[in-house]
Amino acid sequence: MKLKSLEISGFKSFANKTKIDFMPGITGVVGPNGSGKSNIIEAVRWVLGEQSAKGLRGDRMTDVIFGGTSQRAPLNRAEVVITFDNSDHYLNSAYSEIAISRTLYRNGDSKYLLNGTTVRLKDIQELFMDSGLGRESFSIISQGRVESIFSAKAEDRRVIIEEVAGVYKYKQSKNRAEKELTGTHENLNRVRDILHELEDRLEPLAKQSALAQDYLEQKNRFDALDQARIVLELTDWYQEKSENDEAIKQTNVKSLQVKTLLEERSKTVNDLRVKQQTAEKQQQVIQNELLALTTKHQQLLGKRNLQAERLANRSAALTDLTEQQQNAQRLVDELAGKQLNQEADLLKLEINAKQLGKDLNGLLAQHPNKQAKQLNQKIERLRNDLVGAMQTLADAKNAQKYLEREDAQSDVTSSRLQKRDHELTSQLTSLSQEIEAAKTVVAQAESKKAELDESLLAAQIEGKRLEETHQAARQTWFTALEEEQRYTTRLDSLKRVAESYDGYNQGVKNLMNAKAQFTGLKGVVAELLAVPDDYQVALETALGGALQQAVVDNEQTAKAAIQYLTQHRLGRVTFLPLSTIKSRHLPAELWHKAAQAPGVIGIAANLAQTAPEYQTILDNLLGLTIVVDTLDNAINLGQKLQHRVRLVTLDGQLMNAGGSLTGGANRSHRNGLLVQKGEIETLSNELDAATQKAQTCEQTVKALAAKITPLAANFRELQSTIIEANEAMQRAKANLQVLLEREKQLSREKEALVYEVHQSTDATAGHTEQLAQNQVELANAQTQVDQLQSQIASQIIKQQTLQTKSEAADAAIAETRTAYSRANAQVESVKVRIEEQASQIKREQQRLTDLTEQRLALESGDQGQVADLETQITDIKAQQAKAEATLVTLEQTLVETSKASNQLDNELALIRDEQMQVLNTLSRLSSRQAELRTQIQHDEQLLVEQYDTSFSFAESQMDDLSLAEVRTQLKLLRRGLDDLGSVNLHAIDEYAEVKERYDFLNQQKTDLETAQANLQATMTEMDNEVEQRFKTTFDAIASHFGEIFVKMFGGGQAQLLLADPEHLLTTGIDIKAQPPGKKFQQMSLLSGGEKALTAISLLFAILEVRPVPFAVLDETEAALDEANVDRFAHYLHEVNARTQFIVITHRKGTMTQADVLYGVTMQEPGISTMVSVNLTDASREATN
Repeated sequence: MKLKSLEISGFKSFANKTKIDFMPGITGVVGPNGSGKSNIIEAVRWVLGEQSAKGLRGDRMTDVIFGGTSQRAPLNRAEVVITFDNSDHYLNSAYSEIAISRTLYRNGDSKYLLNGTTVRLKDIQELFMDSGLGRESFSIISQGRVESIFSAKAEDRRVIIEEVAGVYKYKQSKNRAEKELTGTHENLNRVRDILHELEDRLEPLAKQSALAQDYLEQKNRFDALDQARIVLELTDWYQEKSENDEAIKQTNVKSLQVKTLLEERSKTVNDLRVKQQTAEKQQQVIQNELLALTTKHQQLLGKRNLQAERLANRSAALTDLTEQQQNAQRLVDELAGKQLNQEADLLKLEINAKQLGKDLNGLLAQHPNKQAKQLNQKIERLRNDLVGAMQTLADAKNAQKYLEREDAQSDVTSSRLQKRDHELTSQLTSLSQEIEAAKTVVAQAESKKAELDESLLAAQIEGKRLEETHQAARQTWFTALEEEQRYTTRLDSLKRVAESYDGYNQGVKNLMNAKAQFTGLKGVVAELLAVPDDYQVALETALGGALQQAVVDNEQTAKAAIQYLTQHRLGRVTFLPLSTIKSRHLPAELWHKAAQAPGVIGIAANLAQTAPEYQTILDNLLGLTIVVDTLDNAINLGQKLQHRVRLVTLDGQLMNAGGSLTGGANRSHRNGLLVQKGEIETLSNELDAATQKAQTCEQTVKALAAKITPLAANFRELQSTIIEANEAMQRAKANLQVLLEREKQLSREKEALVYEVHQSTDATAGHTEQLAQNQVELANAQTQVDQLQSQIASQIIKQQTLQTKSEAADAAIAETRTAYSRANAQVESVKVRIEEQASQIKREQQRLTDLTEQRLALESGDQGQVADLETQITDIKAQQAKAEATLVTLEQTLVETSKASNQLDNELALIRDEQMQVLNTLSRLSSRQAELRTQIQHDEQLLVEQYDTSFSFAESQMDDLSLAEVRTQLKLLRRGLDDLGSVNLHAIDEYAEVKERYDFLNQQKTDLETAQANLQATMTEMDNEVEQRFKTTFDAIASHFGEIFVKMFGGGQAQLLLADPEHLLTTGIDIKAQPPGKKFQQMSLLSGGEKALTAISLLFAILEVRPVPFAVLDETEAALDEANVDRFAHYLHEVNARTQFIVITHRKGTMTQADVLYGVTMQEPGISTMVSVNLTDASREATN
């Protein structure tokens, strides 16, 4: 592998894009201080992944971007591309050439490219891992690296040997193993803790499980008998229901008969009432009509008298209107006569004006000015065309001479090129067949390798994903187990406190411990209430000691309990008998007033929940207490309610009825009875969720473990197959590459030849065609020149004739235009006068029409109205007589229908009484039937919901027992179940679950202990491998160091020594040297130059043990004197056959051994420029 080139753009002082091509051997980079030599080395380190801005002599990474000068603006990005020749596949990559690019933008964005594909920094680092190359490897050696060797502590120098030995990956693996070991140890401790907790639970759960089994057996017998009881009761109720159905059916028949008769009589009554209502409505309508006719008759008489008076005053008005009509008609006739005369005059004037306009247009159309202008433009165009034609003629003559010379030269060239083309075509055809065969082999190898790589990558990704998922799942599972155990421990503790009634008074505690003796003892108030978290402090304060009061069914139970406490002197308890305690509620007017006050949350009894049978207890204790948010609002509300109600705040401050206040704070409310009960409920829910989560995680861990084992075996098999496939592919590619290079060489030569042939052929054909075409163009150009000259002479004669005609036409046009303007003015004047007279005639005609309409209205209006009024009066009198006759008929009809309706009403009353008796009987039967259906439905539902069976199936399974026998056996079994006391039915499943978890965790503990031992063995194995590699590498470097030291110093001796040979994993490295003429001593006692040369000898010894394809030396020999520089340079020359050296130097001795020298200068301030000289070629030329 070789370093081919380095492209730098915008990196530090390299503002311009610069490319450096590296040749085999020694490449020297020289230049004055500050010219940017070291920026080249830093560019190499940067593109290979350097992440330290300080290591690149900057504060921030963006400092590597060219920052501008006084003459250049700053750039916005830096880019470096380094290219390697990987044809020997030194790097583990399929590419024969590898180009790595790194780009950084001023906004901080960056990217890496590998052969044009975007990759991660991690991908670049993995490519160079254990290759001896990379940003921190010994392929880049600076003066600082030399100094670090002789100034470092012995313990720090061992890192050099470790890097060369390639043990970094083993140390990384060991670190990962140590982390896994720590995690395994922690997980093992967790599992052991959980197992210890589970062991404490197993024995009690086993006892509870056995007790629960006994309970279930008795409960199953009890359920079977209770099922038989329900079946026997249902049989009795089915019989009663059947009898009741028959009675209801008969009663329904009777009810239907009565209903039918009632409907018939009701219909008859309704028909009569409809008829009566219709008659009454008609009577009312006719009476209203008769009243309206009478009123209208009176109005018509009044109008008739008024019209008679108006007729007397009409004659005078008619005379005046007739005179006005005659005057208006005379004026209209006069105006019409004048208008006719003026319209005749207008017609004559318009005819004259039109004739003048036509004359003027004719003169303008015939004017020769337009023709003259067109003629001038045509002459100008002809002159321009003549100039162009003469130029074309001259060009054609020149081209003719050139084409004749070129045609002769093309024939000679074409013959030579065709001969060489035939030779190359034959060689390429033969080579192409060989390449196709090689490509087929490579394609097959690549396809197989690609398939295997994809399979390996998929297996690797899947394996890594499963392993990570497995580890994460195990961690999640252990965390869930811890959480479950924490909840279990806390819940058990709280339950033990609750079951032992810790925190209760002694009397309450003793009574509740003897609860089994009192069947009517329901519990203490604190047990029977459920209170939301937000109100627990408030209600606990409001209840106070009442929380410890015992709830019993009646006074007899309370009496028996008091006797028990008294007899045994066990303390005192307050009892709340359900049979005597009454609810207490806040008066409505007080609550209405309180509810509107600020801060009121509600009545305390409404903020807690309890079973319905204990609601009276809750209302009795808290029904008269209001909860308020703050003490200030409580004080204001107390004053508003005149201190008639007890108030309590959310933080537990109490205002009693009457106005007294109780307040302050205890050490904590968290030990309250209500808070404790709420915490048990919350913890129970959280424990259920944690248990479910732990079980889910456990299943996930098991499933993942089952997937990982076969995947690992498949992965190892794929790795082995890929190695074989890769070797075959590389051999095929190498053969193909040789053939392709030869094909490229021949193809490039043929492409150049084909191009020349085409050029020559095209040129020859072009010359012949152009000669013929040019001759035609030459003749055409001469003809065009002659024609244009003749046309120009003819047009000039026409131009002179048109000038004379134009002057005569101008005079005639001016005279006609004046006459036309006068005629138009006369026409407009007459039109105005005609329009004015037309308007006046229109106004007079409208006035005449209005007068005529007024006269007609006076002559005919009133006389007709008087006749109409007389006719209307006669019609109204006839209508009045007809309406009066109809009213008499309707009154007779109303009397008859009223009598018939009264008779039917009496008959309906008797029928309704009979219907009521039938309905009462039916209601009684239906009520009983509903009771039976409810009871039957309840018991049938009980069979389904409680026993998951039907009546018919249960009846078929019954023994021959009576209902009394069944009830007796049920009573005995109930007593036996009560004697068992409280039974934890969940203990059976809980015991099985805990036992299963205990067994599984035991297995996990075994697995973890095995994993722990395996990890410990792996770490030991890695330590042994590291020791072996370290010792082997150390011995090899020490041997080469002694030999190279002698070459560098021209004598003397030097040794690498282990500071602590018994502990190879931690030992330091000492260096002792004896330059010629001096004693054997520690390296720290040597002079500066001797230290530097000794360190360089060690670095060269490392390169002997771990050869690298190329090495970059940045002023490594700066501290040496001239003699030692010469030795240093000669050594480089000796080994450059196997290692390519890039040397940054300003020492003459090193420069003389370089094959290529690059000079770095700053021709423009602040901007580095490269100049190259191939010294080998120059030397060869000088020798020649």
